[in-house]
Amino acid sequence: MNHLPINNVSISYSPSISNPRLNPNKPYKINTSNIDAIQKIGKKYDPEEVPAKMLLNLLKSGITDQKPNEKLFIGRSHEDWVKMYNMAHKNAVMPVVYDGLSKNPAIKIPEDVKENMEINKKYAKDYHGQQEWILKKFTEMTSENGIDTVQMKGIGFSMNYPNPTSRFGGDIDIYNYKHGTDPSNPKNNMSLFVDKLAQKYGMEYEDHGYKHSQLTYKTMPIENHRNFLNVESSPIAAKMNKYLYKVFKPVEETLPHGTKILVPSKEFNTVFISFHAMQHFVGAGINFHHLADWAVHINKHGLKVPEEAKGTKFEEFMYAFTNLANKHLGTNVKVPENKKLEDAIFNKMLHPDRTDTGLPKPNTKNPLKILAYKCKSMAERTARRNEFWGTKETLAGAMLKSFVAHLKKPKTFINVFTKL
Repeated sequence: MNHLPINNVSISYSPSISNPRLNPNKPYKINTSNIDAIQKIGKKYDPEEVPAKMLLNLLKSGITDQKPNEKLFIGRSHEDWVKMYNMAHKNAVMPVVYDGLSKNPAIKIPEDVKENMEINKKYAKDYHGQQEWILKKFTEMTSENGIDTVQMKGIGFSMNYPNPTSRFGGDIDIYNYKHGTDPSNPKNNMSLFVDKLAQKYGMEYEDHGYKHSQLTYKTMPIENHRNFLNVESSPIAAKMNKYLYKVFKPVEETLPHGTKILVPSKEFNTVFISFHAMQHFVGAGINFHHLADWAVHINKHGLKVPEEAKGTKFEEFMYAFTNLANKHLGTNVKVPENKKLEDAIFNKMLHPDRTDTGLPKPNTKNPLKILAYKCKSMAERTARRNEFWGTKETLAGAMLKSFVAHLKKPKTFINVFTKL
């Protein structure tokens, strides 16, 4: 066998809905009498919070046996539904949100929004099937060459959801070790061998450094891990990476179309899923998709913080993330509270285009305003990295790294002043 054929799956996807043109002289009238709003009295009005409340209520219903609260949706405007749709779309939770909506036919939804949700739902199901097919062929390839492949997060973890095909995953994360050996020993890692093997079978290959490579098969990205975490980013990452080896302990899972794969233990997922979310929070890009995964996991397995994480910012993050799942997604796992950190995480999920202090991404082509926003964002990310990773990086040092990166690709310098 020198190539891996694949059925061409035609997948169409519903993009974000354009925000409707509103008549400023005729604002929408919204009945708020029965709404358990996120807003607090005296708090500045935030147009994103009502759509977020709608999204979280439907998302909670999609991952639990609870029906959504129809009172929350009384009087909702078309604009609210569009904003909720676009937020769910950007957070990659639309299919699960649709599952929640389907549990209560009494909720009235605009037809165009419902139609787009149904398209989105079908796309996720088709994509899930395509990922299963590709993973099946990939594991057959590695197995024939004496390698065991373990799938992490993603499609394997989706089997913890009530409806696995609704859990949308962008890529496939894998770890490979020599068959018949101890997977907890890093010396048995076969990622470099699998990189060469994949290229032999016609897959595209990119070296992404010490953590993983990226293999692309029929446009599907596959991250082939050398390490589970960014071990060079911080001492806590290196420490938890060692722990993940210790509790890796792969077990068999069966996907919706019958494909049998290996997935890591629940102890592994406790750290891997939450640490992955923390990395997104410290860097940029944490969203409701990460919170949904965490809620599904702790709802099924509870939370046992490993000794290796005790007394660290990682432990604090796990508790804060758990309390957000308790508050918004129906879990009930008692942990210490840290309202400041909980609010910081939630605000970053709710407003990904704002800095920590609330500075919004400017809608401008003015290069100085773009640069000012980027400098503010970089300063806050640097401070957050220092807080969570224990580093001592300065803003000047972060800017120097950015300058060197652009120096390697001079054509990207213009982006500093033109792209957000």
